[in-house]
Amino acid sequence: MWRRIAWLLLFVAGLGYLLGQAILEKRLEHRSGDMLLTVQAALQDYHVAQERYIPRAELSGTQLITVLADFEYLTELPLNPWTGETWRLDGEEPDHLVYRTDPNFETYSLSTTDPKTGKTLLELDSEANHSLE
Repeated sequence: MWRRIAWLLLFVAGLGYLLGQAILEKRLEHRSGDMLLTVQAALQDYHVAQERYIPRAELSGTQLITVLADFEYLTELPLNPWTGETWRLDGEEPDHLVYRTDPNFETYSLSTTDPKTGKTLLELDSEANHSLE
């Protein structure tokens, strides 16, 4: 009888772990989407005012957010989806956001990657993926 209870507890613990992982993945995806939309809106405001996107071929998330905050297109720093806290600009925290632009600074892409696999989680750009839908 104790063996059955032990196996049942082990089964429930395993099931709980799997469900917990799925919930954490969905939470990261939701937080990443919120952050991407916030950064995209600030980047669009930058583009309207400057008549081009940020003139750097590639920026990390911290670099991009620093530029947008310095030019006052971000009124407050977004939530870092990987830490769950407000984005710190010291470069000491996980950063899986990448900004890229073309040589003429006319288009952009924003993407987030899974820290474990390196695969792209979400992507927004000025050509094909204007929204997360």
